[in-house]
Amino acid sequence: MEESRGGNLRNMRILKPTKRMVVILVLTSICVGCARGGYNTTQGAGSRLDTHSIDKKIGANHPPILVMDSMFTYQDTNFSGGKTHKVTTVMVVEEKKEFEKKMAYWINVRSKKDNYFNIYDMDLNWIGQFGEGKKSQSAEPCIRVFKWPLRIGEKWSSEYTLRDYSRGVHLHPSKIEVNVRTYEKVTVPAGTFNALRIQAGEETVWYAPSIGWAVKEQIGSCGKDGWLLELAEYKIPHRIVKKE
Repeated sequence: MEESRGGNLRNMRILKPTKRMVVILVLTSICVGCARGGYNTTQGAGSRLDTHSIDKKIGANHPPILVMDSMFTYQDTNFSGGKTHKVTTVMVVEEKKEFEKKMAYWINVRSKKDNYFNIYDMDLNWIGQFGEGKKSQSAEPCIRVFKWPLRIGEKWSSEYTLRDYSRGVHLHPSKIEVNVRTYEKVTVPAGTFNALRIQAGEETVWYAPSIGWAVKEQIGSCGKDGWLLELAEYKIPHRIVKKE
């Protein structure tokens, strides 16, 4: 087993450069706790909360249950070559159906140039991509960025094999290290959120339990060869969701 220092997430994007594979931040959902009691944007007034507060008050014990037709707009910024390139990416929770014999969420990812699906298992870990009427990539068993319950200080390794269907071959087995580092405030165009900061390989992700998904993802710094994804706007249908 070859261990990566974090380059796996970047390398997966290189496989299909016109269809960037955002491993974590491709959808937003309502967490179980939010669905039961509505949104609470005032929790966590301090810069950090302890694990007990996150688990009991906000709902990081269980994976969120996605609400169909939720729409999320992201500002996608690439700093490659010292130049800043910005695009708008819209992500819509469209279906729940099987992929590779697993029940999964299908998230439609749209931009000026692309229109495809990123696919997640019921724990919201990436398992595949579907575009132009066929499977394009898959991760076996998954890229485990989320391991429930989410607790500050938890660490784990995610081992997976990435398959590129256009080539018809499995790539070498890979591994990334994941670490739930802290709970803090983060500001993006959509507003200020209390978020768990998660390190997944060389990517940093800010997961906001109040809306059930990440609001920011970053590789490197906002300079040469860096990459940044930030939530700009979101709309979640007002529905009552029960845990399945």
